Amino acid sequence: MKFKVQVVTLLDDGEESLREVACVERDDLSAVSLGLSIADSKAIVPGMQEVVVEWQMHAYLDTQRHGPQCGKLRHRKGLHHAVFRIVFGDVPVESPRFIHCPCQAHETESFSPLAELLPERTTPELLYLETKWASLSSYGMSVKLLQDVLPVDEPLEPVTIRNHVFKLAERLEDELGDAQGAFIEGCPRDWGELPTPDGPLTVGIDGGYVKAQGTEQG
Repeated sequence: MKFKVQVVTLLDDGEESLREVACVERDDLSAVSLGLSIADSKAIVPGMQEVVVEWQMHAYLDTQRHGPQCGKLRHRKGLHHAVFRIVFGDVPVESPRFIHCPCQAHETESFSPLAELLPERTTPELLYLETKWASLSSYGMSVKLLQDVLPVDEPLEPVTIRNHVFKLAERLEDELGDAQGAFIEGCPRDWGELPTPDGPLTVGIDGGYVKAQGTEQG
């Protein structure tokens, strides 16, 4: 028997759009053929994702076709192709450039709405999985895990995950700001006179965290 997987898109005006994304075949029932396999999921999910991304891009670009102040139609200057890396596979999209309206001053003549909205080509969810698995195993093993579980189209390289981890670490370091030697204000000789902290304390030691109840120091 065959199972057709279809995606129905419901627009705000009530219009429906139907697209078939995959077809699953099953013969005799066995432990191997029971339910859906990882291979089936790798065929079904990218097809569904393609439909969702296509409508998302279409709807967003429609909002960018007119100037925000004058409402005039922006002319398209060009078109380039981009690939966004998402958890369920790479998504190729067409990224147009629009000419700015003359009603406002701009530093550039044209702009790419998708490039401004999505400057990074990898989604945070995929970066999270890459960094989480890379923290538990080697970059090479992380690549194998990603390719075994997720519908990754192009072969991954360990150096790609390594670069993503380093880039994310640098971003987190920038958000933390400059390192502080102490977080208690005032002169150290007066710290003993401070009241006992109310509630548990969380102290970082060698990359780990220890919770302790506030106690008086002798």
